[in-house]
Amino acid sequence: MLNKLLAATTLSLAILAVPTTTLQVSASPKIFDNMTGSFRGKGLVKSGPKAKKESIRCRLSGKPDGAKKLKMTGNCAVSGFVFSLNGFIEQTSGNSYRANMFRSLANLKQSNFSGKRSGSKINFSFKAKDRIGKQDVSARITMNVKNASSFDVAISRTDPKSGKNFSVGTIKFAKR
Repeated sequence: MLNKLLAATTLSLAILAVPTTTLQVSASPKIFDNMTGSFRGKGLVKSGPKAKKESIRCRLSGKPDGAKKLKMTGNCAVSGFVFSLNGFIEQTSGNSYRANMFRSLANLKQSNFSGKRSGSKINFSFKAKDRIGKQDVSARITMNVKNASSFDVAISRTDPKSGKNFSVGTIKFAKR
């Protein structure tokens, strides 16, 4: 159960982790140039506020699909569970973005979700069903470009029991 919940959250963040390449409308091209190509990520994640942190490892590869869209493929592993990633992220206008991912693995209420860029960060939010209690939860994913070869993806979500927000964890990505 923990593996499926972590997989859903991680799939969501990994899809968001590789944005578009060259943007022509008020976006910072450096953000996207720095995040294209092949990356490895690692970090610690947890499924609940009091859950034990578990190691996660990811490999991602981004391939341009036009000037404002990047297709993303890869895989992540947590607690011996490996899952594939496949999706895209796209600039819709100015500082606005949308992303899409496989709905079946993540069990999302919506497969398309949106976000906004502020400086070197892109913030996304979405709603999903908790795998254990099937209650609605809200999640937030923040991508932060560090430099030309690394970025972080921080994830937080609500606890379905308390309704309070907690940090799922941060995955640090580096070009390979």
